[in-house]
Amino acid sequence: TGVTTLSNQVFPASQVFPAGHVLQVVSTLTTTQAVQTITTSDTQVGLLTKTITPKGANSDFLVVVRWFGECSDSHDIIFNIQQDGTRVNINGQGRIYGLAMPLLTYHSADDSSTPNNVNFSTLVSTSSAIGTGITFKVVADANASLTLWNNRCFDTGSGREMGTSEIIITEIKG
Repeated sequence: TGVTTLSNQVFPASQVFPAGHVLQVVSTLTTTQAVQTITTSDTQVGLLTKTITPKGANSDFLVVVRWFGECSDSHDIIFNIQQDGTRVNINGQGRIYGLAMPLLTYHSADDSSTPNNVNFSTLVSTSSAIGTGITFKVVADANASLTLWNNRCFDTGSGREMGTSEIIITEIKG
């Protein structure tokens, strides 16, 4: 049969973007090298924060984190995601609960030339409102006052590893 051409037609959003459809992807990539102290309360990790303005109501958000750096006592630091200042996907547990810990890339303590890295993701379900921004940020918490070197090793001498870090947020229609 014939082909029908539609022009200037308006379709309900439920037909155009069914549940599970990706509505948008935003990210922050940081190359900034910095040193910071992580304490016994959530501290934002470097520049790993991003605000997303939802295009859908009650969307889900897939938050993916990639951090490169080095930390003193990597076994005593945990990483989490905060949404508008509140941790997500920890089910109200205390401060010692985390979504990820730094990968130890060397078998003994070496805070001068052996980087750590963190890679994790979590799916956040929320009652988002169209047009109302949501801020996600990567935070870390430690058992004591510890040092974090973002996008670099402690020692920045010749041949030392350096890298980048990133937070990626994908809005998925709920």
